[in-house]
Amino acid sequence: MKTKKRENGKTRKACPRLIGWESEEVGKGGPARLPIVMLCVSRFIWFSLLPMLLVACASGRQETYQDLLTQFEEAPTPEYYRVELAKEVRKPETDEPAETDAFLSEVEAKVLKFQKEWEAQLESENPIPEAFYDFGTPQRKAYRQLATKAEEAKTRLAEAVDLDLLLALGYEWNPKLKAARLKLRATLEQYPQAVYLDNVLRQYNAFTKQLDTKIGKPRHKEMMAMKFPFPDMLSLKGQVVTEDAQIAQREIEIVLRDLVTNIRLAYYDYLFINEAIGINGENQELLRQMIQIAQAKYRAGIGKYHSVIMAQVELSKLSDSIITLEEQRETIIARINTLLNRPADAPLGMPQPLDPEEVALPLADLYTLALKRRQEIQKQKLTISKMNLMVQLATRMAYPDATLGASYFEDRMKLSTGTAKMPPTFFTQRTLNPANSAWFGRRNAYIREVEIKVDAMEQMLKGIEDMTRFAVKKHHFGLETAKRSIALYRYTLLPQAQQAIDAANIAYQAAQVDFLSFLDAQRTLLKFRLEEQRALRDHRHHLAQLEQAVGQVLPKQPMKLTNEEE
Repeated sequence: MKTKKRENGKTRKACPRLIGWESEEVGKGGPARLPIVMLCVSRFIWFSLLPMLLVACASGRQETYQDLLTQFEEAPTPEYYRVELAKEVRKPETDEPAETDAFLSEVEAKVLKFQKEWEAQLESENPIPEAFYDFGTPQRKAYRQLATKAEEAKTRLAEAVDLDLLLALGYEWNPKLKAARLKLRATLEQYPQAVYLDNVLRQYNAFTKQLDTKIGKPRHKEMMAMKFPFPDMLSLKGQVVTEDAQIAQREIEIVLRDLVTNIRLAYYDYLFINEAIGINGENQELLRQMIQIAQAKYRAGIGKYHSVIMAQVELSKLSDSIITLEEQRETIIARINTLLNRPADAPLGMPQPLDPEEVALPLADLYTLALKRRQEIQKQKLTISKMNLMVQLATRMAYPDATLGASYFEDRMKLSTGTAKMPPTFFTQRTLNPANSAWFGRRNAYIREVEIKVDAMEQMLKGIEDMTRFAVKKHHFGLETAKRSIALYRYTLLPQAQQAIDAANIAYQAAQVDFLSFLDAQRTLLKFRLEEQRALRDHRHHLAQLEQAVGQVLPKQPMKLTNEEE
């Protein structure tokens, strides 16, 4: 018996392991005491039929869903739905316009009138009145029309170019100038915004305020309110926008002035580089002739070999100088192309020469004109005027707008158990007298801050005026210095250097001087010719920068070099 029990025990313990679980009750001979073989067979049958049962259930559910879907699609349309769908929505014969406020319509029309005037000015042929540079001449208008034809303009720029052509194309193509124009257009969009807020506040609006009664949940009705702003508030807002538009216009003028100045400076450098290359080329040809003479003398036995070597060294130096100047010219061409919004390596024709000019006004008049016309000074004055308007606007806003309103509040809760509910409350709101409004000086600090900033801006204006006077003096002095240098080189040094090299050439061919004397004379002549062209370039640079400092193109006259300046 013990052996059977052990065997049975082993058998009872082995069967659960085969199916992956253990039963302590069965191993211990629990209360059920089912035959072990039947238990294992029943579990095997159950696990074998389980997948079949799941597939059958899924098939049944799928068939049920298809039946329901078919019934839904074949079901008739309900009578209520068909009747409601057949109804037609009636449209009014005429659209009744909403009532408008006559006062607001009038103010908005006046404000938008300024916007339309600004936009019309921007679309005109002269978008900037009294601009730094006049683009209205027939020749410059033709160049501006050429700017709209990209291929023709590209072909024209590959030929010989002049200053007016570059300025007109820069006026039409420069991206920085376009950005300044767009900024002004963006500023004009502030005009409708100046009216929008007061337009909304003057309309009847309904809103609910959350009251904290501490007990229960209050119930509210809507409140109607209407605000009447101070009469001069809209006027001040419109003036602020106008000041912003004028400031944006001054920024356009500044960008245009700097663009014209930069193109002029680059063009003057372009002229100087081409003149320098030509002068070095002429000296290079002269040296080649002298090398031939030195070689002939050396072969004849009346010259020295080191003379030939020195001439070849000098010729190599000139060749290197020409290469350097040509590379500088490419850099200047890239600079001009960049100002015209073209690729840096785009081809550019040779520059046309200019007649030397000088300013026709004395220094005292230049000071007066600069303080009046310089765009930075005008912009700073407009900024100060705008800040003063902001002070006035902040002062007006410190007082609340007049408000008329009516509200209804119904509190249906009970304060405590057994008490009656609160009666409905209806009251009107009227704040026509600013004296009745609470005033704690909450905006005084902001107003004082703006006033102090205005004082700081006025001091900055004085600094800008001082720097303007200095710039005028500096460039006027540069003009006079360059003019004296031109006269000195043209009428004194260059003639003497030319005489010296002619005499050295004759003396060298007659074997009266050595070759080094001729080289010294040749270097001196080359230096003086380059210095004359450099002085002329500096004179043009100072003239362009003087007009930039003054803020307008100055009246000019042909340069006069008198005997005193010689």
